[in-house]
Amino acid sequence: MKNRFVLIFTVLISGFSAAAIADIYVGIGVGSATYKVDLGADGNFEETGTGTKLYTGYTFNKYFAAEVAAYNFAEASVGALELNPGGGPAIVGGAASMKGAGVYAVGMYPVSKKVNLMAKLGALSWNADLSANGNSKTNSGTDAAYGLAVSYAFTKQVLAGAEGESFNTDNPELSMFSIGFRFDFK
Repeated sequence: MKNRFVLIFTVLISGFSAAAIADIYVGIGVGSATYKVDLGADGNFEETGTGTKLYTGYTFNKYFAAEVAAYNFAEASVGALELNPGGGPAIVGGAASMKGAGVYAVGMYPVSKKVNLMAKLGALSWNADLSANGNSKTNSGTDAAYGLAVSYAFTKQVLAGAEGESFNTDNPELSMFSIGFRFDFK
């Protein structure tokens, strides 16, 4: 997964002239990743964990950009889970962890010189490790991903942003809200 991100980043910047590099940006985000996990006969759980992402992109104009991102959604776990309230714990322990890489088309609307609204649509390639009561399995896939964001520019190069993202992964289901910083090479 990490190698894919490095390869994509290298390809993005290798073919650009110095003027084009001025339109590249990099960023980092940290936030809350919410998992909904189906463990089959062992039950279900919904839990949050800390998620991180690194991303880079190329701005074509003030309305459109292309972006790639690498995610580490960390681990969410529960110590006991009840299938039926009052029925006792069905799961003694359950956990889910997930990593992924995404590629997006980003639409932007500059509200002012400092505030920008963004919407993105793309795909996430992901791997998940699931465990319950000592039983482990993995799941992976490539699914649709989309998000909404707002950013505030402190300077022409340094921006802070908040973003909500949703991923159409089947098991576990996942969404993430993050805050972070972006650096524009202008």
